[in-house]
This record gives sequence, C-alpha cells and structure tokens, in this order.
Amino acid sequence: MQEMISVHNLSKSYGEIRAVDRLDLYILRGDFFGFLGPNGAGKTTTIRLLTGMIKPDDGEITIDGFSLDQRERIARIIGVVPESRGLYDWMTAIEYLRFFADLYGIRGEKAVETTDSLLRQVDLLADSRRMIGAYSRGMKQRLGLARALINSPKILFLDEPTLGLDPQGQEDIQNLLRKLNLEGVTIFLSSHLLYEVSALCSRIAIINKGTLVAQGTMEELRRTTNMKEAYAIKIQGDINALRLPAFSSTMDKVRSDGATSEFVFQGSLEDANKLLKELGNKVRILEFRARAETLTDVFLNLTSSS
Repeated sequence: MQEMISVHNLSKSYGEIRAVDRLDLYILRGDFFGFLGPNGAGKTTTIRLLTGMIKPDDGEITIDGFSLDQRERIARIIGVVPESRGLYDWMTAIEYLRFFADLYGIRGEKAVETTDSLLRQVDLLADSRRMIGAYSRGMKQRLGLARALINSPKILFLDEPTLGLDPQGQEDIQNLLRKLNLEGVTIFLSSHLLYEVSALCSRIAIINKGTLVAQGTMEELRRTTNMKEAYAIKIQGDINALRLPAFSSTMDKVRSDGATSEFVFQGSLEDANKLLKELGNKVRILEFRARAETLTDVFLNLTSSS
C-alpha cells in the first residue's frame, strides 16, 4: 500500500532536551495508526511537527506526497484535534464552525449544510447555539473533532480525543472514528488509553525518550518483544495451598478466592504440560489456554527495557 505519511530521521530539541530523536515512521494510506509512549516520550511534539505547528531541527516529513515546505497544501488535507482544543468560549458552536468553514472557503448554503452535518455527527446540533464556554469537557472535545473535520481531511491527527469522557462519550467518539476510517480517512491517534488503541488501530508505533522503539501490527509488536510463551490456567481449589516449588517462579498474576484459582504460567508448552500433570494429581483443571500478550504487556515490556 502507498504511504500517506513518511518520516525520516526527524529530530527536535528544546535547549538540551531532545524531545524527538532521529525518528522514522511510516503510515499507510487508510491506516488507523496508534501512537504510544510514556509521559514525556515526545508524542505531542511529534504531532506538532507532523502538522506544521513547529519546525524540526533535522529530518524529512512527507504527507500525501507533499514536503513540509508545501505547508499550505498540507493544511488543506489534514484535520487536527490537539490536546489543548483551541476553542473560543465567547462563540456559539455554530458560529465557531462557520468561522472555520469560512477560512477554508466554504460559504453560503454549503457552509450551513456542512456545519449542520458535522454538529449532527458529534451530537451537538441541539446545543449549537449555546456558548462554548458553557459546554462540558466532553462536549468541547466533540466540537473540537467537528472542527477538525470541517475541510473533509484525508488525514486526521488526534491527541487524546476521548480523555476525560464518560464511557458512553468514549464509545460515541470511537464509533465515529471507525466510520471515518472506513470511509477512507487515514487516522493518526495518540492516546494513553491502551485498550482504545488496541481496539481501534490496525498498526501501532511505540516511542520512548523521543526514539522509536517498535512499529507494526499487533502481531509484529508481539514478535518484537521476544516475550516468553504464556498460558492461562484455572483450577478448582486454592493454588496457594499447593506445594509446587519447581514452578513457583514461573507463575504470574495469581488470583484465588479459595474455591478457584487463576494464574499465568510463563514458559514453554513442554514445561506447561509438566505443570498440568503435577496439578492433575492434586486438583481439577478447569481451563488451559495459550495467552496472547495484550498491548499493555507489549507496551510495558518495550518501554521499561528501552
């Protein structure tokens, strides 16, 4: 597939602090791309570099075939929902969206049609004539997303778009993003919510201290970690009451209520079968299955070792 965003050797420093350090990324056309990293890893700086808010010290960025010096062309094909929303509290939502529509040359009946459609998509049409300053945090986030879509962008950059929303608000935004992606919009999502990234994104990059740690599909990231094989086991009885000294160091995430116990065994299938044989002589085995690493497992493994 064709690359929509290409980043090579990208660097940015603030004084002696190296916020982004020789970063290489590629985002394919139509990707739902997740961008992860611990606090201070350089995620927001990277988004500001990609969207032209700040200039890099070094490196190359190409967006839909345009280089950074073609900033005006890039601005017309991207939408940005920054962590700080940039909303104007003294405006109503309808005034705010029509103001931005005008900046993009969308006027008259087309402006009315476009803004009403966007307000309907983010469930704000009924509140469109209220002052933005009276909006809740969730309403402001939805309005920020509507504003980012005003120019029908090919690429949408989102920095923590569902942070602080209640579960229903998160689900509404996530469903809208899925719909946009299915319609062909390439989405670049930075989020601390690993379950959100895991549920939405087709490819993921993880950075730490401004440096790329890994990027790829979830399966490719799992292979990158070289984590041990793991198996989820559930038994009848209290695992803590059993004497299994040969296996105690390989059992993790142990939970027991006395009647049943669940834990993760880390080791080869051959060793897991030895444990099962030992357990079978003492208790009833209720469940045994291979346990795929979650995005949280992969993220912690990659960022703690880099």
